[in-house]
Amino acid sequence: MHDHNRISEVRVSSTSHYEVVVIGGGQAGLAIGHYLTQQGRHFTILEAADAPAAAWRARWDSLRLFTPARYDSLPGKPFPGDPGRHPTRDEVVAYLTDYARELPVELSSRVRALRRDGDRYALHVDGRNITADQVVIATGPFQTPRTPPFASQLDPRVVQVQSTDYRNPSLIPAGRVVVVGGGNTGYQIAEELSATHEVHLSVGTRQKPLPQRLLGRDIFAWLDAVGALSKTADSRWGAG
Repeated sequence: MHDHNRISEVRVSSTSHYEVVVIGGGQAGLAIGHYLTQQGRHFTILEAADAPAAAWRARWDSLRLFTPARYDSLPGKPFPGDPGRHPTRDEVVAYLTDYARELPVELSSRVRALRRDGDRYALHVDGRNITADQVVIATGPFQTPRTPPFASQLDPRVVQVQSTDYRNPSLIPAGRVVVVGGGNTGYQIAEELSATHEVHLSVGTRQKPLPQRLLGRDIFAWLDAVGALSKTADSRWGAG
């Protein structure tokens, strides 16, 4: 693993001004930083965690991306290695850490408040103030696990674990396991647990999962060939 402490942790005065402040140093914030660098903007990226790729570091040990490496690159830096393989969690962490080295990322810089101040934005960041002409919020949409209200009514003997807290099968007590959710996270965890536990997968609606490979090629190669990967959210295909 690379030494994340080499990431630039810019020490500034109590008040600083930037053209653009990006809140969040995940893949979206880093990609935005790449384009801001190309434009010659004076900007900074504020990351609350003390290391890059914090969300990825907290995922389960055996996680693999379901997209081949050739589709996992951020702008300006190809994902290393065989483009046809499916990278692991640790490979993603290493890639994002290297990517962040080339950008003005300020670690341990949690934004406590953001408000409009005339024609600028004012941010309070752990003991100091920052102003910016523009602010981009790139904190991600899935940072808070959702626990249904009835969870508290289950028998205390039923062990409940969020996917954000799952690391490997050794942490799950012996016995029958129900994995709730049929996304890629649910399927990967269910498959791993099936080697050591009786596993049931609970999915809200009937799904028609696509095969990972079709006629010898990864499904993403076919989606790319027909133009599906380049469709925008407001296109007829994207809206459907």
